[in-house]
Amino acid sequence: MARQAAPQVTTTGGEIKGAWKDKGEVAVFRGVPYAAAPVGERRWKPPAPVEPWTGVRSATRPGPTAIQRATMISAFVDGVIYGQGWSSTRARAISAAFKKAPTPKESEECLHLTVRTPELRSDARLPVMVWIHGGDHQDGASNDIYYESNALARDGVVTVAINYRLGLMGYFAHPELSAESDAGVSGNYGTLDQIAALEWVRDNISNFGGDPNNVTIFGESAGGESVLHMMISPLARGLFHRALPQSPANSGQMFFLDRPFLNNESAEDRGVSFAAALGITGDRQLPRLRDMSVDELQGLVRAAPRLADHFPVIDGHVLPESPLAAFAGGRQAQVPMLIGSNANEGTLIHPMFGAPMVEYRHLPTSDGLSPEFVEAFGDDVAALTELYPGLDRNDPDAEAGFLGDHMFGAKAYWYARHHAQGANPTWLYHFTRVPPSPTQTAGAYHAAELPFVHGSNVPVFPMTDDDKALGAKMRSYWTGFAATADPNSAAQIAWPQVDPADPQWLNLNHSVVAEPVTRRDKYAILNARTQRLVDDMASITSRAAS
Repeated sequence: MARQAAPQVTTTGGEIKGAWKDKGEVAVFRGVPYAAAPVGERRWKPPAPVEPWTGVRSATRPGPTAIQRATMISAFVDGVIYGQGWSSTRARAISAAFKKAPTPKESEECLHLTVRTPELRSDARLPVMVWIHGGDHQDGASNDIYYESNALARDGVVTVAINYRLGLMGYFAHPELSAESDAGVSGNYGTLDQIAALEWVRDNISNFGGDPNNVTIFGESAGGESVLHMMISPLARGLFHRALPQSPANSGQMFFLDRPFLNNESAEDRGVSFAAALGITGDRQLPRLRDMSVDELQGLVRAAPRLADHFPVIDGHVLPESPLAAFAGGRQAQVPMLIGSNANEGTLIHPMFGAPMVEYRHLPTSDGLSPEFVEAFGDDVAALTELYPGLDRNDPDAEAGFLGDHMFGAKAYWYARHHAQGANPTWLYHFTRVPPSPTQTAGAYHAAELPFVHGSNVPVFPMTDDDKALGAKMRSYWTGFAATADPNSAAQIAWPQVDPADPQWLNLNHSVVAEPVTRRDKYAILNARTQRLVDDMASITSRAAS
């Protein structure tokens, strides 16, 4: 039923007015600030409380997206389009249409969020789901076309989708930044933004009909990794009650702030190198960096790929250790977790990296297995070349399969098993649906599950009736987990909890089925290396402390 008056809510910053959508079923509030704009002297500082406003603020348009690199997103979208099995004419036309589409406004004033709710009564106490978008910590936005849907809210959940600082503006570390910090650290500003958004949810969500004591954090790729970061950060404890990482990436988990690991310089060293490339050396570099325009800073990001990567770092304060180590030691938040990955995570990512291991993507290509690969896996190399035929001949399909399992599938399995070993309710999924064309090459690619989870309608990627039914099942599992800490609360195919000794996953396709984890042999070898890295990190930390 259509509603007459626009929805209006009081927040800690002031009054906001949104809009009713879906014939009055869902109230939507866009562009709601959850922290002060991180500009001027606030650039590269932890988020400050939102500045209150007077009157009623319109909340009907999205706020600006974060400053971002954008180059990888364009390549990824082209990979999605050309992997669907369409005719070359159709693929070229759709690719051209995407490139001509208006681009969202980017700004440092990006700390906004969107709330969708089916009920505004403060006593409704609906479950809350907070979405953290992906994009390699460099790109993306909360209003991406995949997330622009009210389906989860129509299913009885209050959803919150957040923007946070990315790349250079979100994860820049520098000795002078550490010196001005009370905690003596720098970087991780985007992660601190995520924590500030969760604090905003705690303080405000009841006015939107949500229950601040029933908050699920979920996200995909870098957003899934961010969920894991929330699970290990002492600053986020108590701000959420369930965790749902989808294809959590591990692109930056091995970067230490002051103890390099798998890279030849620390995050602070990289910050100094970045400043030097801008001609800024000597003392008092920070004021000059803060005085520079975003265009000047981003110009270097786009011109110098080796200086462009700014990721979350293990700083001992926001992130005390790698999530891999924290889960292995049972030091993560002890909350119910639903986690999983897609069957073909590497198909679209491998062409962008050109290597089977993301850690070594900047190294020159080599014929056959690189020395770094052989050193990393040692006696297991022969078994890997049997499990991934063609890997030793640089076969792109073999490399893509290995990359997807190494970067996503095995890591999701690692987290699921270790979390379950601590007697935490844990569920594992494997998304296997592929595009309907018999000539498709993308498979169940990275991020393919997003429109199914969010119920988004992307016209150029139409869903079949079977796809729509799968999406409805997945949303029922996701919202059931958010509501009750158990995805089985809806009448569906039973989804068993992870048994560390004999794990099963839920195969999500047009026929949903619970089955043994079919890639256990592959994951065992890949995670044996992960364990060696965790042991190495512990050794480094121990030596540094002595």
